[in-house]
Amino acid sequence: MFIKAEDRSYWVEDTGSGPVWLMLHGFTGSAHTFNEFLNYVNRDCRLIKIELPGHARTGPIGTVSMERFCFDLSLILGNLGVENVNILGYSLGGRSALSFALLYPDKVNSLILESASPGLPSEVEQIERRRKDQQLADLLLQKGIKSFVEYWETIPLFDSLKYLPEKRKRILREERLSHSAEGLAESLIGMGTGTQPSWWKKLNKVKASVLLVTGQQDEKFRAINQLMEQKLTNARWVEVERAGHTVHLEKPRVFAKIVEKFMI
Repeated sequence: MFIKAEDRSYWVEDTGSGPVWLMLHGFTGSAHTFNEFLNYVNRDCRLIKIELPGHARTGPIGTVSMERFCFDLSLILGNLGVENVNILGYSLGGRSALSFALLYPDKVNSLILESASPGLPSEVEQIERRRKDQQLADLLLQKGIKSFVEYWETIPLFDSLKYLPEKRKRILREERLSHSAEGLAESLIGMGTGTQPSWWKKLNKVKASVLLVTGQQDEKFRAINQLMEQKLTNARWVEVERAGHTVHLEKPRVFAKIVEKFMI
């Protein structure tokens, strides 16, 4: 169903009953991102999945900043009668979840951040990342979604996905191709790592309990999350063997057990 937040409409799926868990997918993801691992979760809960700005059925809704998305998210939860949530966010969704927890601390009970970061620590790094994201946005708008996905599949961050079963690789490719070039370009410009606020100096202000999850083969995010664990006041970091950046897809059964244990 679509839910409006001011003049923007978001695709939202709301199922089940019990403690509320909000699912936020990563860049090029959708409401289907977590389906595989959720098949192995044996906990009753109310699942709310939101497709982020520029993605899938939400589609292009203008360039939405991280702060604006968090504001929209607070309105959507209010429309659903939800006062506070637990959030599972992957990559872009993890950055969004952490941002929401810092901007609306009374609305978040706990966080599971998979392969996520608090943004970039310096202005120099932010400027360089914005330049790279603009190049990706230009590629999307000039070459189209198919050419972009073909490029995106080859970046080193996703090397470990080469070993997925063919069925999972096909499903992932179909998900990536389901977006519009305009929508993904808007996402990069509005909610990219170089554009969002850097939360490094505010990690000690996070009130929610936090579970950090990374793959053993994802060296960049292992280092980031090791440092995050030190700076957060109530956090635990779990590393998953023989997994890369996309733990929920590469090791769905293992990821499900980690999530279940944290849910108790």
